[in-house]
Amino acid sequence: MLQHRSDRPPGLSNRGTFVLAVALVLVAVNLRTTVASVPPLLGQIREDIPMTGAVAGMLTAAPVLCMAWLAPWASRLGHRHGYAKGTLMAVLLITVGNGLRGLAGAAPVLLLATVVAGAGVAVAGVVVPAVVKDAFPGRQGAATGGYSVAMMLGAAVSATFSAPLAHLLGSWRESLSFWAVPAVGAAVVWVVVASRLPRRHAAAVATGRRMALPWQSRPAWLLVVFLSCQSALAYSFLGWLAPVYVSRGWTPFAAGALVGVNNLAQLAAALTLPALADRVVHFPRLAMAAVSLTVVGTIWLWRFPEAIPVLAVVVLGLGLGGGFSLGLTRIVHYAADAQSSSRLTALVFLVSYTVAAVTPVVFGFVRDLSGGFTVPLGLLALLALAELTVAGRLTSDHVGSVA
Repeated sequence: MLQHRSDRPPGLSNRGTFVLAVALVLVAVNLRTTVASVPPLLGQIREDIPMTGAVAGMLTAAPVLCMAWLAPWASRLGHRHGYAKGTLMAVLLITVGNGLRGLAGAAPVLLLATVVAGAGVAVAGVVVPAVVKDAFPGRQGAATGGYSVAMMLGAAVSATFSAPLAHLLGSWRESLSFWAVPAVGAAVVWVVVASRLPRRHAAAVATGRRMALPWQSRPAWLLVVFLSCQSALAYSFLGWLAPVYVSRGWTPFAAGALVGVNNLAQLAAALTLPALADRVVHFPRLAMAAVSLTVVGTIWLWRFPEAIPVLAVVVLGLGLGGGFSLGLTRIVHYAADAQSSSRLTALVFLVSYTVAAVTPVVFGFVRDLSGGFTVPLGLLALLALAELTVAGRLTSDHVGSVA
């Protein structure tokens, strides 16, 4: 089936399309700062605000659970108000939530502010792919790669600079509130962009359209399983890669550097593979190549953890970053239109981010039960193999089939 070849959405000039792309990147930068800025400051937060370990864990788990459980609501919000307004609402929620974290004097208030920001992340996560589907018909892979990289970059920067900001600004509260600043910037740019988007992005496009999630769609469930495996692996390694090497005698700084290297490798893959997907005829081969790196990296860390671990995490990161960005690209490809993309994204996020929030907990439970990291890492290797199997089934036969 031939697709519309223009990269320019109806009603926008080339300059307007470029500004839209920049605005989407600025929005995406804010989609991981809420969760990534907390772990480096968790010790300081718990010294200042008494809280149990479970509550402390919820400060990072809550945004992920919001992305999962609020995804259907976010899809309906996009249908009702249009994707331009929906995106603006999302960035404003992130601004308010991140800003309120600096005013928290008790754990419930801090958790509530985190949930507010998480709700904004949930809305943006669902409506942005819909904008990409509608606005970049000839460059969906490249556009998806752009905002995927922006998300990862936002996570890396916030994780890296949260502790230095706390020292510079005086406390962890000012550091957490600081991440409202880039959200304000994104909101300002988006206001300009939203006023120029064509009418097809308005809420009226959803009139008369069903808003139920595509529960009965086989292609949708292929994506659900694929991205559930990918998210489970990514969040398990995010939470446990450093502890694995600390347990082997590494310093926390050195173990944390491994996580940083892994994030950089993910950025590199997310920057290149989705754009390549626009030109590759056989998408499953590209997806399998990326996920094969995840398999190799996971098995490497499981069976040979002391054999050049820096190279192992690079291989793993290339696979994780490639798998995530290609999965997002396939969501856009499989959806019939922008509204379908919103519903499909909501279903995929509902399941995959629920799995992502639970898997690190299961990893820790298995680690405690087995007395070491060998068994849980072996289970992650099996999960990577399952993802590889599904990657081979993401064929082009399902492009545009999810309505």
